[in-house]
Amino acid sequence: MPFLILFLSILLSGPQTAALNPMNLSLEEAVAVAFEHQPGLRLLEEEIQSARASTLIDSAWPAAEAGVSVEGIGLSHQARQNDPEYSLGLTQPLPFPGKLGLKSNLGETYQDEAGLKLERGKILLAAQVKKVYLKCLLSQQAVYFLGQSLETLTDIQQNALSRYSLGAVPYSEVLRIKMETARSQNDLYSARQELAADFSRLKLLLGLEEDTAINLTSTLAYQELPEEPEVLVEKARASSPALKLAKIKKGRSELLLKLALKDRMPDFSLSFFAPSRRWGAVGFSLGVNWPLFSRKNLKGEKLLAESEQQKAELSLKAADRFFDSQKRLALTAIDQAGQRVKIFEESLLEDSQAELEKALNAYRLGQLDSLHLLDLFEVTRQMNFEYQQALYFYLCALADFYSAGEDYE
Repeated sequence: MPFLILFLSILLSGPQTAALNPMNLSLEEAVAVAFEHQPGLRLLEEEIQSARASTLIDSAWPAAEAGVSVEGIGLSHQARQNDPEYSLGLTQPLPFPGKLGLKSNLGETYQDEAGLKLERGKILLAAQVKKVYLKCLLSQQAVYFLGQSLETLTDIQQNALSRYSLGAVPYSEVLRIKMETARSQNDLYSARQELAADFSRLKLLLGLEEDTAINLTSTLAYQELPEEPEVLVEKARASSPALKLAKIKKGRSELLLKLALKDRMPDFSLSFFAPSRRWGAVGFSLGVNWPLFSRKNLKGEKLLAESEQQKAELSLKAADRFFDSQKRLALTAIDQAGQRVKIFEESLLEDSQAELEKALNAYRLGQLDSLHLLDLFEVTRQMNFEYQQALYFYLCALADFYSAGEDYE
């Protein structure tokens, strides 16, 4: 019996232990997980298959038609003296040369469009995942700083109580520190709630279950642009799915116009048949399907194709202007955020931290009152968090740059 209890305890505790192991994710790994599990990307992949299937259907030869005809069926007594004649035939519609090729080329544009939409979706999703991941890092920093603040405030409070018991300071100083401690506790509670909400948003983007534990391995660290801004813009222009989509739509409009003009040409049908009285012989017929009385339909198709061509050209110009403006705005945001980071890194952080250390030592020695210490402590804590916030905005600006201009519709 003790062995059975031990065995059951190990068996039941196994899944709980496994659930406590967090998933380690860097920023790049988080993007890869989102690509693998995001349902929206799966739908875009299926759109590629749908476009490929539609291309096969639209560019296929029309179905052949087999039939049997009966001629000479007598309706009167005299006519029934003659035997009827049977014919077995096969009819194949023949589109005008070039129509099926145009339809195949037209279908390929829809396949390319579906592929580019998937590529664009990945770019936009990657930027979204990066910003939410960075927000989680920032919230973690907020929780960390508030936790450190509570520890420091607790130390200051113990020191103030000791000095108050000796009559060195009034109770108002102790009360001020207690109030500051209570406020920091409330701030820490709010920061933990915000961190939990940020992680929930991240798990939703990654397609993970809510109870999945995640350990973020990347940090908020300054990153230089890999190349000169102008070079990055030109490379982004050459590979932009949004601009390629606009070009594909322009090319498609040209194919639609060619197809509308081709529809003015007649289609054909070729039939072969074998008469019943002469099985060794064969007959054939050639039919012409010509839109003789449907000129309005042909004119409407041509006008529609010309209108689509004009809209595609205007859309291409608008997409190019939108792309350029968004990239420029993103570069401006990167430059401004980078300057803000450098302001902190050049002198403020080291000077404020050194000043706080001196103030703490002076307070312990009774050379500084708690009010001045708390003011300096609050300014230093806020400055450290604002530095992390500046890094967050800078890295978000980088993520926005790579996706800028891709949301054009």
